[in-house]
Amino acid sequence: MKTQSIADVCIVGSGAGGGVMAAELARAGIEVVVLERGPERSGADFMRQDELGNVVRQDFFAPGYRETLREHAQQQARPGRYSLLAQTLGGSMVHWGAWSWRFRADEMRMLSRDGPLPGVNLADWPIDYAELEPFYAQAERALGVAGHAGSNPFETPRHGDYPNPPHVYRPSSRLIEAGARKLGLHPFPLPMAINSRPYDDRAKCMNGGQCAGFGCPVNAKASPLVVQLPLARTSGKARILTGARALEITVDAESRARGVVYRTADGATQELRARHVIVAGGSIGSATLLLASRSARFPQGLANGSDQVGRNLMCHVFALLNFEMREPSLAQFGPPGNIGVDDYHPSDAARGFVGGAVIGEAIDPLPIGSAVKSADYLRGQRAWGEALSRYLGRYPHYCGMIAIGEDLPQAANRIDLDPDHRDADGVALPRITHTRHPNDLALARFMEARMREIAEAGGALKTFASDYTAARTASGHIMGTCRMGGDPRISVLDRWCRSHEVPNLWVVDGSFFPTSGGYNPTLTIVANAYRVAAHFVAEARRLNLR
Repeated sequence: MKTQSIADVCIVGSGAGGGVMAAELARAGIEVVVLERGPERSGADFMRQDELGNVVRQDFFAPGYRETLREHAQQQARPGRYSLLAQTLGGSMVHWGAWSWRFRADEMRMLSRDGPLPGVNLADWPIDYAELEPFYAQAERALGVAGHAGSNPFETPRHGDYPNPPHVYRPSSRLIEAGARKLGLHPFPLPMAINSRPYDDRAKCMNGGQCAGFGCPVNAKASPLVVQLPLARTSGKARILTGARALEITVDAESRARGVVYRTADGATQELRARHVIVAGGSIGSATLLLASRSARFPQGLANGSDQVGRNLMCHVFALLNFEMREPSLAQFGPPGNIGVDDYHPSDAARGFVGGAVIGEAIDPLPIGSAVKSADYLRGQRAWGEALSRYLGRYPHYCGMIAIGEDLPQAANRIDLDPDHRDADGVALPRITHTRHPNDLALARFMEARMREIAEAGGALKTFASDYTAARTASGHIMGTCRMGGDPRISVLDRWCRSHEVPNLWVVDGSFFPTSGGYNPTLTIVANAYRVAAHFVAEARRLNLR
């Protein structure tokens, strides 16, 4: 095995957390090497995307990538692809839907807010909204978030407006707006990291419609691929290796991280030595890498003396409702949802559950996939001919709403290494164990009913729910597995996302979340990465990094 020269920092993963860390550290003069398992793609590649490749074949996955899934520890895990986490330079933000929410202040204090709950491993965050707020603003500026500050009366107060104005509503947005207002609710423009006008040398949105699940051919949608990684490269201090699959983090005689063993695209195995290792492979990938990094000092996996690595996996609670309009919805054009309703976000135990959710307009720009999922059509039977033709004739009149709610952390919901299933390289597959808490199901049913009320009040011809509601375990919203906290006995990371046990090991992605909140997590991951990067650079300049 070849050993490379020592770098200041090795970053595993180039997505929401890793991309920010690479840019900020490199711009501060710190030598950075980024290991990315997937290839580098460009706008020209995204021009050739289609539903078959992106949704059915899942081309954003690394070739041969699989996971296993089970609902409880007594069940045999099933191999497959369950998460929607891309392996590509820039990470899953390359194909994200770009909804960009700040968490409410009370969502970071769920244990204090709602108290202990049966079967739930609640914890307050060791940081608060006030500490994160300036980094939320920095993230919004970097990504060019489009929105209208103050239009959501249920958000935690913010300082300053969004850098871009909101996108133009379409007919389906107006139906949701009318229905919500008729019910006394407070609809508002949904914040998205998609340019509503030219911004930061990136084009405005061309209203192509295929955002979630697809890359943006004109770079109107923000991602590390087009925002942070170019800054890292122009610094002259960053080296980015694609096709580099991290296999293990090695340790030295002092139980410090020594470097990262990885496999190159041509199959060679190398070790990159580094003074600090930053893991940013997502909640599944980061936990898997730490658990696979076993040694005499760390027999249960690196930084896992507390047995907390991989635990408290959260996947968000979803409820989805489709509706049909009299006029064309135009939902197949433009960004993935222009309008939101947040009235049901504040936690209220009187409803029979704790936590809350945000409702957003949910377009489906995939006609065949929409037909297969539709309760109004085939219920997954994949029939063709006249039935499909009739559905596609009405397809331009369809739209929907999705509610994204808090998935309660449970210690038994976890990622570990599957003892029975390995990939083609002989590496154990990540095993997802996740079951829904009754609170999750109650929240989903409640939100589905509220969305139906909004659609009917707005004049929808008919509504139909989806099997997607609540049942989906894995998604693009994967959080937890390396919880941040003040007590090393019950958390993996300190308040700076630094390992309690290994002083030169950091985990800067969605793994750090103690609770999931009721919003898409990406903006919070990006904001926290800016916070951690500022701390890392400041400590490096003070010579305090050991």
